[in-house]
Amino acid sequence: MQAPDFAPFLGDPRIVSEGNYVKGTLLSARAQAIRQNYGDRFVADLGRQLSPDAARYLLVPQLPSSWNDLGPMIELDRVLLNGAFGGKLEKMRQFGADVARHDLTTVYKTMAGSPSLLFKRIGLVFKTYFKFGDMSTANVSEVSGTVALSGGGLPLYMCSQGISGWLEAGLHLSGSRRVAVDHVACRHHGAPRCTWSVSWG
Repeated sequence: MQAPDFAPFLGDPRIVSEGNYVKGTLLSARAQAIRQNYGDRFVADLGRQLSPDAARYLLVPQLPSSWNDLGPMIELDRVLLNGAFGGKLEKMRQFGADVARHDLTTVYKTMAGSPSLLFKRIGLVFKTYFKFGDMSTANVSEVSGTVALSGGGLPLYMCSQGISGWLEAGLHLSGSRRVAVDHVACRHHGAPRCTWSVSWG
């Protein structure tokens, strides 16, 4: 379990201990974003700071359809946070946006379409990244709605920052000019499910 000062990163260890599996496409997109943002030398140096499993996620192309343990990805993200991101959790939001920009212009470009269409498909998109957990939408209009995630064992930073950044960038790529994403409830803070309030225009 992490020290108390890492609580905003991992959140409630009981939730994280539920675990999850992550798709190879997400691991590859994250590795590519790091390489594009920081360069090959940075990637090599980062790999030396990681366990063999986490370094493999960074350095070895993953089979797109494979399911992989979430733990080494969390390790990689923690090292990024403490190093290149300077301890700023909001950088994880930008990282989530980088993943959306990569995937929605390549492997998942057919899912984009209009903002409302992407929003309605968000549960399907979630399942292309994570094996466990159910994401759904409600109160959907042409310009707003709510997203809820039940289960999944994701760490707090992924709920509060990574998913929020992905939603923002995805809706921008789908044609929205004004996007607002607020993480309004979280399992890590005692809510029964994670909830995001989303609007676009």
